[in-house]
Amino acid sequence: MSQKIEALESLRGIGAFMVLIGHLFCTFYPALLFGDVMLHFSFEDTIRDGPLHLLYNGPFAVCLFFTLSGYVLSYKYFISKNTETLRSSAYRRYFRLLVPVFATVMISFVVGSLGLYRHMEIVPITGSVLWLNTLFQFPHGDIFEAIYNGLFGVFITGDNRYNGTLWTMATELRGSFLVYGFLLFFGDRWDRLLAYIAGFLLFKDGYMINFLAGVALCDLRNNMNYRLPEPVCIGITAVGLWMAAVTYNVNGLLSIIGLHTGVQYPDLAFGAIFVLAGVVFSTILQKLLSNKFLVWMGRMSFSVYVIQMIIICSYGCIVFSLLNQLFSYNIAAIVSIVSTIILVYLVAPYFYELFDLGGQRLSNALYRTSYNKASLMVQKTYNFCKSGKLLPAMYEIMKNPFTVHSSSVKGETKEGK
Repeated sequence: MSQKIEALESLRGIGAFMVLIGHLFCTFYPALLFGDVMLHFSFEDTIRDGPLHLLYNGPFAVCLFFTLSGYVLSYKYFISKNTETLRSSAYRRYFRLLVPVFATVMISFVVGSLGLYRHMEIVPITGSVLWLNTLFQFPHGDIFEAIYNGLFGVFITGDNRYNGTLWTMATELRGSFLVYGFLLFFGDRWDRLLAYIAGFLLFKDGYMINFLAGVALCDLRNNMNYRLPEPVCIGITAVGLWMAAVTYNVNGLLSIIGLHTGVQYPDLAFGAIFVLAGVVFSTILQKLLSNKFLVWMGRMSFSVYVIQMIIICSYGCIVFSLLNQLFSYNIAAIVSIVSTIILVYLVAPYFYELFDLGGQRLSNALYRTSYNKASLMVQKTYNFCKSGKLLPAMYEIMKNPFTVHSSSVKGETKEGK
């Protein structure tokens, strides 16, 4: 693995850790994220409104994930210039995500059916009404609903009732196909700069802007071989981190000059773009991020991301409930937070081996066994439509369907003889 790719893995690992910390604080110290809720120590509001909240800024980490996806999914194409890599990746993408997602939905179904989710019991104690009250609201005992959710609901509508973190999967899948489609249409065109600009201006979904920005950064770095001085790279990264750390109303400021982006978190979306830009153009930052432990965290990042809520709302809340009867609130909360982090990272390697790599193995197996057949069928359909024979054929079928059916039956009979 090259130093550049290792650095991106590390960024993903750091982002997953930020999301984990953010979810734990949502559970036990909600005032660190939400206003007008129960305080458990006097300076929670100060931390929430200050730069330290960058350390657990989950929405920023999600924007970073999507920007990284745009970069990584387009990397192989810009290196090889082979559109077949796009088609094969697009064919495998759903199955790659399916196995770990479906596994967490089924695990969550079992945990919920056994009554091991205890997050609702601690709401009056923690004051996390805005967060805990919304989690794991699914019908216990309905296995078929859970199966449908794991196979389709998560990816089509973003239905995350079985696992709160899975709301990003629908966006991830849409963004992935945006990347593949964009590169198929514009990847080798000299005027793709106009397509980038049009995408940035037309997209009202900030997350899609992150995907497209990741593609643009990969294009600049690996296709156009664009370079930036190290001080500029470090400066860009610092600006991106500042945008994620400092709380301010970007949409409100832009509206003063008549601009309305429609993007929910423009500061976080563009902060993530700046951070990734600084890293991919900086050899110094890449070297710093190529630490073995950070790279390992990156490898575990998807597993950490999808299992954390299940562990927090079962193990974490059970431990807190027991300790809160014996010790002060803060001791119970801190022990629960630390032990939950340890457990998540102990479970993650096993989940990674079984389900994350399992998704990769399934997608590769399906690609080897069925991609050529599916590709041939699509190509034949495309050629048939392009030849102009589709409409006359449809007209004949609609005009006299019985005749068409009879002729096909006769043909089969002759072949049988």
